[in-house]
Amino acid sequence: MKTPHKCRVPGLNIGCTSFIIPDYYVPAIRECVHYADDVALLLLEAGECGKELITPAEIRELAGIAADAGVTWNVHLPTDGSFATEESSRRYTENIIRAIDLTRELEPHTWVMHVVTDHIPGPDMRPHLTERETERILRSLEQITPHLPAPECLALENLERHPTDYLDKLVAATPHSRCFDIGHVWKEGLRPEKLLPLWLPDIRMCHLHGLEKRDHKSLHHMPAATLDAILHPMWDLHFSPLITLEVFSLDDFLNSHQAMLESHERYITKHLRQYRTHDARPGRHQKRQKPIR
Repeated sequence: MKTPHKCRVPGLNIGCTSFIIPDYYVPAIRECVHYADDVALLLLEAGECGKELITPAEIRELAGIAADAGVTWNVHLPTDGSFATEESSRRYTENIIRAIDLTRELEPHTWVMHVVTDHIPGPDMRPHLTERETERILRSLEQITPHLPAPECLALENLERHPTDYLDKLVAATPHSRCFDIGHVWKEGLRPEKLLPLWLPDIRMCHLHGLEKRDHKSLHHMPAATLDAILHPMWDLHFSPLITLEVFSLDDFLNSHQAMLESHERYITKHLRQYRTHDARPGRHQKRQKPIR
């Protein structure tokens, strides 16, 4: 086990996932709180009628651990469901509500949700939502909303193999937020820095992870210029939403943290160079000569 230390990045808020420690929820979180100020509780599998969800007793233990450590929470809602049919939508919605109700005691600032209409992985880009699918999802969101402390606490996540505007109508039609998954945008060969200003008003939090054969890997696999292209504008904007380093091992988390610190060093160096160049312009500090009268 690494020597525990809080991983922080100047000017940005970062957190880890509950999966960086390979253990059951309670012992894993006991370790996670030594490394981050915010923990993403990943409840990815609910099973039939929520049978695979974390137990209320475990939630009570986690609440105590977090209170003692002074950490905050976000919750990744189950992903083993879809809005493909009316029946699957009903089951998925029920499990989403179960997970929200179960974790309310933790007082999460955000619940992150996937919006999918199938679970068949494939290389092709998913089509846009049909009008019928959109109506079905909106009805489900209406059922989910009363279970939230505030509607904006639910953040819809952009996914790989989905068009970048896939969620636009849902976000526009509801008071819900976005979870900006930067790694998913990279995986599609696109530039997340182009989406940042477009989505900024609706971003509740972010997922950040690198690519190395697949996604959810350490950021140290990313070229410095690629990482800087998204992080440097965030520092320019004084970006305040949480950034979860969505990786699933302690080494990947620590290496990602180091990659962010190195990006910050480049950001500071760049701005110092610009300042010195600006400050060194000829005559900048010379007094204007008074004309002879």
